[in-house]
Amino acid sequence: MTATAHIDDLTVNEAAHLAGVSVRKVEKSCEEGIVHKKKYTGYLVKREVFHVPAETVVYTAALKNCANISPNKTFKKRLWRFLRTSRGLGGSFGVADLGEGLLLNLDAIAGTEWSHARSYLAAKNKYLTSDPEILGGEPIIKGTRITCRSVKGRVDAGDTLNDLVEDYDGEIPKEVFEVALTYANSHPVRGRPGAGKPWR
Repeated sequence: MTATAHIDDLTVNEAAHLAGVSVRKVEKSCEEGIVHKKKYTGYLVKREVFHVPAETVVYTAALKNCANISPNKTFKKRLWRFLRTSRGLGGSFGVADLGEGLLLNLDAIAGTEWSHARSYLAAKNKYLTSDPEILGGEPIIKGTRITCRSVKGRVDAGDTLNDLVEDYDGEIPKEVFEVALTYANSHPVRGRPGAGKPWR
């Protein structure tokens, strides 16, 4: 029996999307032995995918935003150890003392990405679901038949999230559409896209 991902884990794609980096950057951090990925059954789509700890968002965002630093493996390991032992899920990470006079203000260089990641994790578990009996298990907004993919389709076609809120008479808050959009953006359709407009 395959284990289900921990509530604070993200798929590799989710971590990359939330950190604003390529999937390759996250994969590289795993290949270097810094971040450890594990294959779990996904929260919404019931198939095995690789997951990483949520702190991967801060780690990769910090490296991206410190372009003037050429970190070696020791630096990267110290940063990862600090993130994993500080556990900033309840708030901020503050300043990391990485030795040799190097201090990183993680709230300044990766606080926005971390805030988005925390909000996404909480909202995904609260507002999104999947049921094999509803639209074949396609991830949807709880209590509706609105798929995450249809939200992305509307936005890609030019609608704003505010337009969607208005279409549903304000009964679905904007943050619900935001998490659905983030989910759809970080879980692209596998294979060749079909013709037509999936939100119709």
